[in-house]
This record gives sequence, C-alpha cells and structure tokens, in this order.
Amino acid sequence: HLDLPGGQPVASYVLGLAFGFGWTPCIGPILGAILTASATSATIGEGVALLAFYSAGLGIPFLVVAGFTDSIAGRLRGIGRWGRRLHQAAGGVMILMGLAMMTGRLSALAYWLLDTFPVLARIG
Repeated sequence: HLDLPGGQPVASYVLGLAFGFGWTPCIGPILGAILTASATSATIGEGVALLAFYSAGLGIPFLVVAGFTDSIAGRLRGIGRWGRRLHQAAGGVMILMGLAMMTGRLSALAYWLLDTFPVLARIG
C-alpha cells in the first residue's frame, strides 16, 4: 500500500532524482579529490579522517536545518507572500551568474571584488 500522506511516491522519486542530478556537479569533483587524497594518505586513519570530515560537513547542515524546521516554519509562512517575487529574483540571479560564467565575466567580477574589498581575500 503506497497511499502515503503528503505526496506521491513517483513525485518523491523524481524530486530525489532531480536533487541528485543537481548536486552531482557540485559534489563530484570535491568527493573525487577527497577520495584521491585519502587513497594516497600515509595511513588508513588519515584517509578515514578526511572522509569523516567530508561526511560531517555534508551532513551536519542538513541535521541542523531539520532540528530547527518546526521553529522556523511559522516565520517562513510570513515570508510566503513574497515567495513568488523571491523565486523570480533568485532565478534572475542564477541566469546572470550562468551568463557571467559562459562569457568569462565571473572571474573578472571575482577579481574586482577582491580589489575593492581586500578583506574577502582572508575568507577561505
């Protein structure tokens, strides 16, 4: 019996699939580099530590968000009336960032930001 409240199993599968495809370009190169570094580390413990820190860094934000979901839900309902405008603005920013990446202007923007705000160079 797949009569689950709150959604359809097929929709959940498609959402999970989209989530996985969306994260593949973001996670793939980083995970590949960490796997390579852990495979070439001097001891097994160092490799396990690298993978443990990667896993914690990936999982802890989701656990924190899940822990505060109930307390934040009320506040998010208040923002709901602006939801459409926020989605449109976020979509516009994504389109502009994509165009900047394709034309090579994103790196020029990054260098301009570093020249204008030198404190940014200390982050990361």
